[in-house]
Amino acid sequence: MLKPIRIAAALIAVLTGACANTSPEWEGSFGDAARQLRAAQIIDPEAPSRDRGPAVTDGKAAAGAQKAYADSYGYAVKEASQPALSISTTGK
Repeated sequence: MLKPIRIAAALIAVLTGACANTSPEWEGSFGDAARQLRAAQIIDPEAPSRDRGPAVTDGKAAAGAQKAYADSYGYAVKEASQPALSISTTGK
């Protein structure tokens, strides 16, 4: 009567032991598809190494360029004015 139990236990041990080696293979390639898709969407992978930062322009040059652009199309650029602020001291 003990012999069938030993055979069953040995069979279970062999079957579960055979599954143990597949997990590291699966985990080793986990996320490869997502990384390949992300890499395929990048047109120029070397672009960040050539980044020089934002172009720097001072305020006078920007205002002059904006005025010249507006003048070339025949409309005037309105000058910005300070907002009027009135403060009441009576509390009403």
